[in-house]
Amino acid sequence: MTVPVPTTTAVGVPLSLFFGVDPVLVGIILVLLLVVFALFLFIRKTIVSFSEGMRESRRK
Repeated sequence: MTVPVPTTTAVGVPLSLFFGVDPVLVGIILVLLLVVFALFLFIRKTIVSFSEGMRESRRK
C-alpha cells in the first residue's frame, strides 16, 4: 500500500514553486521584462547624451 504524496500544504498553498503557473511562461515573461528594461536604459542614455550635447554646444 502506497501513501499519496500531498500536493498542498496544510493551509492550502500549492507546494510548487510557481504556484501552478507554467515555468516556461514565467521564463518568457522574465525575458520580456528584461528586454523592456534594457530598451528603457538604452533610450534613457540616448536622451541624456543628447541633452548633454545640446548643453555643451550652447556653451561654445
